[in-house]
Amino acid sequence: MATDAQRSAASGNGVPSSLDDERGTTNGDAVDLVRARAALLDPPPGARRLGPAGLREALVELHDFWLSTRAAAVGVGEGSALIAVGALGRQELAPYSDLDLVLVHEARGRRGDDRERIGRVADALWYPLWDAGIGLDHSVRTVGEAIEVATTDLRVALGLLEARHIAGDPELTERLAATARQAWRAGIRGRFDDLVDTTRTRWARSGEVAHRIEPDLKNGHGGLRDIQLLDALAAAQLVDRPTVDVQDARRLMLDLRVELHRRAGRARDVLQAEDAHEVVAAAAADLGVTDRFDLARALSGAARTVVFATDTALRSARNALPRRGLAALRRTPARRPLDDGVVEHAGEVVLARDAQVTR
Repeated sequence: MATDAQRSAASGNGVPSSLDDERGTTNGDAVDLVRARAALLDPPPGARRLGPAGLREALVELHDFWLSTRAAAVGVGEGSALIAVGALGRQELAPYSDLDLVLVHEARGRRGDDRERIGRVADALWYPLWDAGIGLDHSVRTVGEAIEVATTDLRVALGLLEARHIAGDPELTERLAATARQAWRAGIRGRFDDLVDTTRTRWARSGEVAHRIEPDLKNGHGGLRDIQLLDALAAAQLVDRPTVDVQDARRLMLDLRVELHRRAGRARDVLQAEDAHEVVAAAAADLGVTDRFDLARALSGAARTVVFATDTALRSARNALPRRGLAALRRTPARRPLDDGVVEHAGEVVLARDAQVTR
């Protein structure tokens, strides 16, 4: 059942019956999406203020509803699919996050009429969002084209690991997602160094979340990008999925980022010193803190958890990379006993296979 915000976003001026009208009355539809978002952020008197997790969920539902309704109206159906990647794909949408969307289709290059039709469908999707001032990163590709781009563009490859179906042909979405995951696993050996270099460059630029006075929640070392890195390494089957402690850290940073967007009225990833007091005043119970000093301690602890997990995962992943040629014939690193239940393996101290762990 559609929520009030969804009904508001879907009503507007209506969608055009012809794709030739994609610039005309479509702007009102996305403006109503913006209005519905504003109502969630600043509810009218008597309405309940959503906490950060509830707001995130409501924003995802609202955008899914608007996009799926719009896609159906402009002709996204059999042979095409609208797919979300990025924050919407992960269902981690903050109030002013950009939308990352892919329109996937089966039109062949030799059939110009199919390509032209898909182009008109894409315009009818993108223009209302642009005209309403919504940040948008978009592409229109076949499955083969998307995978080809992903082989040379690390950002695209990582994004496709988060692909989520919004509208149209679900089998096409699943084919792209499955092919992207398979290609990521198959090519990880050749891309690992690039992945590490990109990560370290980001750390050098954005600093440590745990130690900066004004931490970058998204890009800093110990931030949300690092947790996405853990997800990508797990998708390559090099490490396990992130632990419960890391997931708890993810929730705190996502909640804090939502509140930062809500307070600023725009996209913000850096928690500035003057923000902390107001964020805590508005959402202390939701964040599980009592004051800005408590928030700083909680965020620092969460970031250190992510740093430890990321540094450990990168070492483990390098040791787990698939081998080729003569390297595949070499013996795996020996496990050298160090103490009861503890061994040294590939330069790391790890538990023995038969270790008895008690709490």
